[in-house]
Amino acid sequence: MMEIFSTITSPAFSELVIALGRHDTALSCGPTFFETLHMMSVVRPFRLVFLLEVSYFLEARRELEETLASVTSRGLFDFLGSPPTIR
Repeated sequence: MMEIFSTITSPAFSELVIALGRHDTALSCGPTFFETLHMMSVVRPFRLVFLLEVSYFLEARRELEETLASVTSRGLFDFLGSPPTIR
């Protein structure tokens, strides 16, 4: 994945969008997920965006916001220039 990411040369690239479906809003990602994001940000800085693709958007957004707050409070997104956003 790092090899593919490092080939992006477009100056228009600024966001890494992670699409989340029905069962993904708890972000049950292990440390490897955050380590990979950190390594990717070293190669090419980006804003992290979580795109919710669910029919129950408000509930899913609340759940994801709680998860992101927990992850952020543990310092796992400290490498980002701005906090992650949800769309």
